Amino acid sequence: MIKFLLALILVAQVSGVCHVPQFVGCQAKFSDALGIDRNYNWLNPLGLTIQIQDIYINGGLGGIRGLNSVCNAYNQMIQCLTTSQTTASECFNIPWLLSHSEAPNRAYSYGFLMNMLQYQCGAGFYIASDNWKCLQNIYAKKNGTMFGCINDFVLNAYEDPARGCDYVQTGMNCFEAASTLSGCPDELKYYGCESFRQYSAPQFSRCHKSCQVDLSFR
Repeated sequence: MIKFLLALILVAQVSGVCHVPQFVGCQAKFSDALGIDRNYNWLNPLGLTIQIQDIYINGGLGGIRGLNSVCNAYNQMIQCLTTSQTTASECFNIPWLLSHSEAPNRAYSYGFLMNMLQYQCGAGFYIASDNWKCLQNIYAKKNGTMFGCINDFVLNAYEDPARGCDYVQTGMNCFEAASTLSGCPDELKYYGCESFRQYSAPQFSRCHKSCQVDLSFR
């Protein structure tokens, strides 16, 4: 489990610039590790989101548990970027992505997704891991709903950023509700809510939203 936390340390500590060739190469390694087409990358972030959710449901290469498959691949990409003397923090930075993308929605969506993965493979990893059977069932039964939460947020926030904080709250509520399933613990509602809060944070950290599900029993 230590290697999942290593990725967070590397993101936080290394400084530099993002070099496009290395970035593209590291994304290719990410796709290969997931066993998906390399076209699911920063230029197709919503497609990449669907692929990741499918892996959460069906598992990764060689039958590896979906959560581990995604987080191992994410960690490999972070390490690749660091080894290439570029940085994940720069490459996932929204202004940098906007300056290197012809479609602003794609830039935002990719930055959002990477920030959510940082949470799901870092601070949120153990909540998910301890309750994986439940969470896997939630993804299987609520996959379309969760993607709808994301898609609606991306479109609405781009069209009307002045109301961005309202859309963040709507998305958090949407993910929290989608993370509810009979027989599953309430802490997964927190996981869902926080996953979306982290998703929106690269653009809307100013909103100061928080997830309120009670985790005092842990």
